[in-house]
Amino acid sequence: MKKLLILLIIPFIGISQDISFEKYNNWLNPDDMSLKTIPVKDNIYMIEGIGGGVGNLGVLISNNGIVMIDNQFEILEDLLTAKVKELSDKPIKYIINTHHHFDHADGNRAFGKKGIPIVSHKNVRVRQAEISMAYGGIYSLLDNFNVPAHEKDELPTITYDDKMYLHEGDETIIIHYFGRGHTDGDSVIEFENANVVHTGDSFIKYGLPYVDMTNGGNIEGFIKILDHIINLCDENTIIIPGHGGLSNVKEIVEMRDGLMHYYNLTIEGYKKGLNLEEISSSIKIELGKTSGMGEPREVKLNFIRSILLENNIVI
Repeated sequence: MKKLLILLIIPFIGISQDISFEKYNNWLNPDDMSLKTIPVKDNIYMIEGIGGGVGNLGVLISNNGIVMIDNQFEILEDLLTAKVKELSDKPIKYIINTHHHFDHADGNRAFGKKGIPIVSHKNVRVRQAEISMAYGGIYSLLDNFNVPAHEKDELPTITYDDKMYLHEGDETIIIHYFGRGHTDGDSVIEFENANVVHTGDSFIKYGLPYVDMTNGGNIEGFIKILDHIINLCDENTIIIPGHGGLSNVKEIVEMRDGLMHYYNLTIEGYKKGLNLEEISSSIKIELGKTSGMGEPREVKLNFIRSILLENNIVI
């Protein structure tokens, strides 16, 4: 256990000594960004960011106003506001954060100052109140990636523990917390009447998922959350993933099964005395052969290392 604790504490020592926000400040070039609106169902829309690794937004237009799921980057406030106004002139009534990561919730810095109520799991408020360092063990581009703390008026204003309900016009929005997965504060948003689910980064379509172990993430927990999402769905449920195009429960089942395969073969391979390359060679499924966030072979090996790490194994 000591090995794991040391590895996960080291980043925080670095934060206290020398904080660099260079990667955060240079991540996005607004001039290369555009937003695309995709109708989902009835009065629900997805806003997809083109360029910059931007998370998918969800938008519900109700008689009383707009409920927005995530808010992307602070510097995209004007672009995002204009895109939402193309859908409706109604005010934004609530913003729901799926988790604290900057590509989904950095817009809190702008929208929070406007006094718009922001809803999240309680751990999101805790994370955003402090400098956040991402776990770079899966995707090396996130090594030394620090995000500045949010000011008090930029933090979520409504938080919950396990489940929360919002009733907007004819729609009931259920906000679920299923435990540690992508981070320790992920919300899955269910539009009960429309049969639409916004997963945040608890389900993505860029390859092997990023699990932020520095901020409470857990790969085994990620797999369990996929089980919970599957239980919310039927064959007609429309899925808005954290990244990628609209999806369905079949694709979530495929990811769940693929990750279980990864997890089981990694632990079995270690017990057999295999090295990282040999474990990797034993995993032949398509998941992980491509990645939008790194060279596939490196990502695959790093994902295997991360599975071992959360089981207190370093090889």
